[in-house]
Amino acid sequence: MDSPEIAPYRVRRAPFAPPESAQPPRFFLDRALLILFAVALALNLALAIFLFWRFDSLPDVLPLHFDASGFPDRIDSKAGIFAIPIIAFIVLVLNTALAGLAHHAERAASVLLAFSALLVEALMWLGALNIVGGFFPA
Repeated sequence: MDSPEIAPYRVRRAPFAPPESAQPPRFFLDRALLILFAVALALNLALAIFLFWRFDSLPDVLPLHFDASGFPDRIDSKAGIFAIPIIAFIVLVLNTALAGLAHHAERAASVLLAFSALLVEALMWLGALNIVGGFFPA
């Protein structure tokens, strides 16, 4: 009795399974890193909202930068205070991008970048509070 030829066995991907290239990068699956960067973003937004809230009570001219001995070396209009959250946001975006690039090779570098973004946000808060004179207007 002649048997029909059997085609070689092939593994086929299920039609509903996404291709491997459609999988999100592991960086987006790292919940701890996402939480760290989300906290840094929330601190940045809170800083911007705080400065908007205090803007009317600020004097028209503010010392925005101080030298090593504590004397102001940059005096600008009060609108210049918004450079603080803008700089912090730029640092946050750069740290997030670098952490995403470094995550596949070294997760510890990504965590270090996330904590440094939080540190920058905390320092920006301290600088802003020093310039505007605290949380509540006098």
